[in-house]
Amino acid sequence: MISSVKKILFASLFLVSFASFAQNEVLSEKGLNILTLGDSNGTFPYSWPEQLKLALPNAQVYNISKSGRTIGFLNLGDTTLNSLFVIEQNLKKAADFTNGRPYDFVIIELGTNDAKAVFAEQQQQVPVHLAELINKIKSCNYAVIKKAKIVIISPPPYGTKAEVTEKYKGGSQRVRAMSEAFKTVAQQTGCLFIDGFHTPGLDVETMTADGLHLDITGSRKLIEPVVTLIIK
Repeated sequence: MISSVKKILFASLFLVSFASFAQNEVLSEKGLNILTLGDSNGTFPYSWPEQLKLALPNAQVYNISKSGRTIGFLNLGDTTLNSLFVIEQNLKKAADFTNGRPYDFVIIELGTNDAKAVFAEQQQQVPVHLAELINKIKSCNYAVIKKAKIVIISPPPYGTKAEVTEKYKGGSQRVRAMSEAFKTVAQQTGCLFIDGFHTPGLDVETMTADGLHLDITGSRKLIEPVVTLIIK
């Protein structure tokens, strides 16, 4: 019995160690300069921008994600959460930060909050807002930003725990639709596209505590196809 317990404990420790190693594995030594724009999934200590730093240790990643951020809706009555409303000041911060070094990529992962139930009847505006945001970035006055390649990551699925709440009811269906709409916008605007809704290996039921916010494993899964794309 003791031997069996030891075997189970050893196996568990091995799996934890392996998972930790996988999440910190370097995927490229390229010294890229990257600007990341996201919502709450981009704000945690283990978030997808932080996973980018681990996967690309020689890259400079400037993250301007904010919890509650939308692409173009007024969320929670807070204008600072509307990306279109604050993009100019955010781009200025990013330009000041880089000290003249051009950004290679701007990576945008937004849409989760635009899929909230309160915005259910306004979904046709979401891809329009995204195109506007892209155009604002491409036509900005900052030479270090305007020529960067833009990567659009469509939002990951909502999990069951989020879907059962009134706040997020029906959200997964809306972000599923975004995956197709955002791909079209990316093609029309000359951007790169990653389908976050169908991220390989991402299980939103086991990789979120609340059906919405990705844990360390989910965050790593989200950026793996991004890294593959940008290091080509």
